[in-house]
Amino acid sequence: MSPAARLRLFYFLYYGSVGANLPYFAPYLRGLGFSGGEIGTVQMLGPLLAAPVALSWAAAADRLGSPARALRLAALWVLASILFLPAARTPLAVGAVLLSQALADRAVVPLVDAVSMEYVRHEPRLSYARIRLFGSLGYVALALGVGLLLGLRGDRPADLAVPLTLVACVGGYALAARKLPSPPPAGERPRLGEALGLLRSRPLLALLAVATVHWGATAPYHILFGLHVRDLGLPAWVTGVATSAGVGAEIVALLLFPRLEARLSTRGLLALAFGGSAVRWFLSAHLREAPAVVAVQLLHGLTFGVFWGASVRAMARLVPARLRASGQALFSAAVFGGGNAIGYQLSGRGYDHYGAVAPLFGWAGAAELAALAGALVLLREPGRAAGPAEAH
Repeated sequence: MSPAARLRLFYFLYYGSVGANLPYFAPYLRGLGFSGGEIGTVQMLGPLLAAPVALSWAAAADRLGSPARALRLAALWVLASILFLPAARTPLAVGAVLLSQALADRAVVPLVDAVSMEYVRHEPRLSYARIRLFGSLGYVALALGVGLLLGLRGDRPADLAVPLTLVACVGGYALAARKLPSPPPAGERPRLGEALGLLRSRPLLALLAVATVHWGATAPYHILFGLHVRDLGLPAWVTGVATSAGVGAEIVALLLFPRLEARLSTRGLLALAFGGSAVRWFLSAHLREAPAVVAVQLLHGLTFGVFWGASVRAMARLVPARLRASGQALFSAAVFGGGNAIGYQLSGRGYDHYGAVAPLFGWAGAAELAALAGALVLLREPGRAAGPAEAH
């Protein structure tokens, strides 16, 4: 298998595991008897550790001189942890498994992105976007496939098909990581202190702030959408079809992003993403029929596709080239780590309070409006690259 094919397989299986996790793991835990607060707490552990884990593994990759080697070790750690998930039946046991898994899992995406970007730099005929696209395809395949499988098995509570699918995906990408390309690093390796120094850039801090609010607002969808579908009395396949439709829209948005980028500033792109997401959540709070529930998820193209493209563009302009990988790690830790940690906990407690997911979508819409206002006010110079004084 060629290095490019291994990278595509890795992305497919990694994001396939996300597709099997996000829509179905909360209903699985609910089937075990977990409360909404317990669901939010155990799933908060990973995001809570995202920042130190990502930075620690990045430092290890620098010392090893090989992100690919660090990625192999991280993938093996995740596999060794998740093997215990099918046997974990209590909040303490599940929390212990997820805590152990989080000590490496949160570093996987920054590491594989670093490997991919360095590989395509040496292979001009390839592009990162076309390799990363297989991650979206993996998400669609597993989200749809697991939903159909659970439906065929009678939508039974706490179906072991969910954790066993996660184990299979992690085992697959751990194997794919064994022979990933490891080209020599380009230029001087950045130090941890230099990466943390990026946090003195006010434009970067503004971007991290609005992006974190936006991503925190997606938490009710990410961890409770499966429960929302069940609350509405709809079958499990609706979860798979709806999330697959959303990722399909994400793929289209990423393919069309160059055209949007040519017409809108970074602030305009983020405003489009946040405003469209607010509409999505407000509608999700009131829609009840399966076709409408599925159709509104097409706005995921704005929630993630346009948001991710605009964020990558902004980071490329705000972070010096030699610190770009470290900047991306900080972005991932702050936005996906901090945003998820806060959003997951609030979503779990909110579910216990309301006894339903729909009201949480209303709060998510309000948070998106706050992110929209922040983007319009704080991101005043979105098209200008940061100078040395700002970046350091």
